[in-house]
Amino acid sequence: MKKISLMISLCLLGVLSRAQENKSVPTVQEIAARFAAVQTLSSNFVQEKHMTLLTEPVVSSGKFAFSKHPAQIRWEYTTPFQHGFLLTGGKTFRLEKGNKTPVKNTLSRNIAAQMLVWLTFDLEELAKTYEITVFDGGVMLTPKVSITPLEKITAWFSAQNSQVLEKIRLDEPGGDFTQLIFENPQLNSPLAKELFQ
Repeated sequence: MKKISLMISLCLLGVLSRAQENKSVPTVQEIAARFAAVQTLSSNFVQEKHMTLLTEPVVSSGKFAFSKHPAQIRWEYTTPFQHGFLLTGGKTFRLEKGNKTPVKNTLSRNIAAQMLVWLTFDLEELAKTYEITVFDGGVMLTPKVSITPLEKITAWFSAQNSQVLEKIRLDEPGGDFTQLIFENPQLNSPLAKELFQ
């Protein structure tokens, strides 16, 4: 669940702008300012889990939706299994084959808090945990201490749309990594209320 929340948080980082018209690398502050303009985001995704013990990646796919006001998110795998979670009204729910079950443990509250940091691109909070490196076309986050099972997180912005994320890669020690590829992102479009009910 912790890894899923981090992936969700990172996918929402996809609303950050790529580079300015003059192709200069934006600062973290410029990225945060652009991020503030995002009200809604939705996208399909493909997740590839690459493990050194397997010759082929484990592939799953799904969709997510995010609304800033009020803060709500739905992250749902649709293939090969149907599961995910929903954060709405300050509560967390587990989604399983169309059923919604309340989750009340501390881990869920921590996930929600972590996601809000990412959704608002809270520089002060992110800087406590990660070294933030902006490069032409993306952002790399390196944990300052071993608080996550990840070695680094790299996010690339789309060359076609400077306000959406194309791909996220989460590297683990030992060579395993998870890659998320985003398809058909919709930025600041109306979202159906039913998504968050």
